Amino acid sequence: MIFKRFYDENLAQASYLIGCERIREAILVDPGLGSEEYARAATAERLRITHTTETHIHADFVSGSRALADKLGATLHLSAEGGGEWGYTASALKGAEPLRSGTRIQLGDVIIEAAHTPGHTPEHVSLIVTDGKRGGAPVGALTGDFIFVGDVGRPDLLERAVGAEGSANRSASELYASIQRFKSRPDLLQLWPGHGAGSVCGKSLGSVPQTTLGYERMFNWAFADLDEREFVRRALEHQPVPPRYFAEMKRLNREATTLPPATEISAMGADGLNAALDGGATVVDTRPASRFAARHISRTINIPLGKSFLTWMGAFVPYDRDLFLIVDGDAGAASLITEQLRKIGLVRIGGFADADVVDVWTTRQNKTKQVSQIDAPALDSRRRASPVQLIDVRSPDEWAAGHLPGAIHIPLAALPDRLTEIDAGKPIVVHCQGGGRSAIAASFLKAQGMEAVSNLEGGYDAWVANKLPVEK
Repeated sequence: MIFKRFYDENLAQASYLIGCERIREAILVDPGLGSEEYARAATAERLRITHTTETHIHADFVSGSRALADKLGATLHLSAEGGGEWGYTASALKGAEPLRSGTRIQLGDVIIEAAHTPGHTPEHVSLIVTDGKRGGAPVGALTGDFIFVGDVGRPDLLERAVGAEGSANRSASELYASIQRFKSRPDLLQLWPGHGAGSVCGKSLGSVPQTTLGYERMFNWAFADLDEREFVRRALEHQPVPPRYFAEMKRLNREATTLPPATEISAMGADGLNAALDGGATVVDTRPASRFAARHISRTINIPLGKSFLTWMGAFVPYDRDLFLIVDGDAGAASLITEQLRKIGLVRIGGFADADVVDVWTTRQNKTKQVSQIDAPALDSRRRASPVQLIDVRSPDEWAAGHLPGAIHIPLAALPDRLTEIDAGKPIVVHCQGGGRSAIAASFLKAQGMEAVSNLEGGYDAWVANKLPVEK
């Protein structure tokens, strides 16, 4: 058996290529849109990709399963489990081979068998892999968003991301039952999950790329001796807020939609950028937060390039209007960014401007803006002297561990939907754990016209380091 793992750091997402050495055929599991990477790996191993599939309807990236199957002439396999309103649509299943519990895909000596493991989503399947050349017992399982290293897939996404009211508790119970069934498998079974640390498809995922069922049985909270009621409570507790784009991904992937072809992105100057802003377009400045804070163009949002770039772009950028970018570099740099944005279905890119546009802006009638920074001791003195709105944009588990006295908890991904909870007429200080997420939050609030916004330098960590009071 030939086994290859691909990992997208920007999505904390894993894809897998599994092939048979004897017949040189392979299957791609949970692929993204990057067909070239998979093709290179297959060519290097002298494999022909004859099958594509996915463990479930993904919420955090555009699946490449159908597009790759069409391009390569491969057979597409999609789960026919779950059914109902949140399974694959009839049009998506048309032309695909249905995967049900017990369905086998044979690639020479390699057997891939589907096992229905609902909980994260109703249609979720894990893929049990047997290398017949070495023996009849399964060697491992591609667990998708069912079992992670140290955690399990969150069961609340349908309710919180797409509004399937009342589904979270039901899905958590299904997840509990799936784990109880899976426990009967041997400890030596290797587990190859679909995500690693940084994904919001769980709340405490490990960074290790793979694990074993025996190890998870010992150290994964979900395998502890819990009754169903306690498991459901813990599974739903302190889950991170799903970014708004998850609903769009669910829609696209449920229908197995393919994106339109990529187009060349056009360069523009200050006048074009100003016209875009006046026309209601979204303009995202991708420079580092410190440079944005020192000087930026009014009404623009700062989402710096980095590992969480796609998550926060999906949380703050609407899909129903044009998007313009401010980038450090030329068309090549802009093209690389737009290629990343395609992974989450953001394709309405109206153009880009080099970061020098901020300098040009200062020579015209349009003045640039700043985001003021405040250190922890100064904030402590300020909040004691006069009212200030403290907005904590950290995750629920971070908030539960301790927070600033009098702070309002609005996780960063929830900020666009909870603006009415903030009084634009009063001073605002935002913070996170270290200052990165709150910099994004400050830029967003200022883009909404809230001028008296400051960012806490060093975030909660700096507050604690200064031995200032916290609440729990």
